[in-house]
Amino acid sequence: METSNSILIIGPPKSGKTTFQAQLWARFLDKSGKVKLRKMPDNITGIKNAYDRLASGEETNATPAEENLSVVIPVILDDKEFDLEFKDYGGEQVRRITQLMEFDKNWADRAKSNDRWILFIRPGEIYPIYDLSQAGSPNIDSSPNRDNVDTKLSEQYHFIELLQALLHARNTGVKSRISTPKLLVVMTCWDELNTDLSPLEILKEKVPLFNHFVESIWDNESYKIIGLSAQEFPLDNQEAKDKYLDEMPESFGYIVLDDNPRQPDLTRLIEIALDL
Repeated sequence: METSNSILIIGPPKSGKTTFQAQLWARFLDKSGKVKLRKMPDNITGIKNAYDRLASGEETNATPAEENLSVVIPVILDDKEFDLEFKDYGGEQVRRITQLMEFDKNWADRAKSNDRWILFIRPGEIYPIYDLSQAGSPNIDSSPNRDNVDTKLSEQYHFIELLQALLHARNTGVKSRISTPKLLVVMTCWDELNTDLSPLEILKEKVPLFNHFVESIWDNESYKIIGLSAQEFPLDNQEAKDKYLDEMPESFGYIVLDDNPRQPDLTRLIEIALDL
């Protein structure tokens, strides 16, 4: 069965989704990436606003919680034409799916109409909270997150529940391995980790049960794990801001693959999703 070229980026709050979209747009404008802009889109207000902030040396703003926008970007890759349809939304909507176990028609439609899902996970903000999946968990009394232990389980359960809810919305069962939707798991804000580990190793370290869940139900050729640093460093001091002002956003950011530590072409993330 042929899959569509529509891509759903699933980005919880503070996962870096907005920054990535702005940096992807920067590559399209610069014509420096493997995936290139075919023609100007009709409406890119949200992405352009985020790009303008980066070009001014400022962090991007989060998408408003209730916003639901669709941006179609016509691109070309290896002489093949694609229309990338990005559904822009507030990250809080993703959190609501797992906390309240509900989603509106917009999310049901997204799950059904997008055959490629890109899930953003920010490993730098996942802490070793008490985890039922781990034998010999750290002593709760000595945990630096002790205040959270009694009320919060590991983030990995939320990611599992999120994928389960979206699969349910598109009536995709798990009795046989999933070939569609394709799944690209992106470990974001990679620069926060200061690690030599691979993206898969970080996934196994931070969210082992989630990794097992994906390995168990997705076809091996239908999912992949990569790393991403869309911004490369925080814009929290004047020196960092000046770098963005002087060299422009497209000079920064990289993806991490198992076979190559860093790739500056962020459009390859889209290529990888389309090749699944």
